[in-house]
Amino acid sequence: MAGALAACGDNNNFLSPATSENAIRSYSIWAITGTSAALPAAVQFSAQTTERPQILANGSVNFEVAFDITSDGKVRFMPARSFVPQPPAGAPTVGLTKSTSAFSAVSRAPDRGYTDDSTLVVSTNEVVLVRLSSSGCIYGEPYYGKAIVDSVIAAERRIVLRALINRNCGYRALSEGLPSN
Repeated sequence: MAGALAACGDNNNFLSPATSENAIRSYSIWAITGTSAALPAAVQFSAQTTERPQILANGSVNFEVAFDITSDGKVRFMPARSFVPQPPAGAPTVGLTKSTSAFSAVSRAPDRGYTDDSTLVVSTNEVVLVRLSSSGCIYGEPYYGKAIVDSVIAAERRIVLRALINRNCGYRALSEGLPSN
């Protein structure tokens, strides 16, 4: 039994073949506070889009993580369930944790150690690991990813962010290209 459980985390015996290539994307997003309601202040990592946070007519939300800038110039990552009062059933579960490794050095996401649906504050050049548990995978496997705040343009209340999200259900590889695990 222990061997079967270990197999789930270490290889693809129980995962569908990867179909989405991993790619690093850059995002310009604006702080949720102090900016125009027309500007994107959130990212839907699973769709690789920027959004202005909204609760949609069907009760779901159009984002996974919203962003704000603190008074000391740090960036607040706010998962949908921490940001929306009484989150709707369609709000995704987002786990976040800081990494002490450089963005380029993080090649595989850990399968544990994330704090679900809690705000995380980071400085420029700090790496955040992401687990999206409500990613739409058939068997509930999460998407994993990494993000880094490249810069904060305080005068514009704008954040420049890079991220790589592995959109293959359950795969933890965080390097560019078609993942094998």
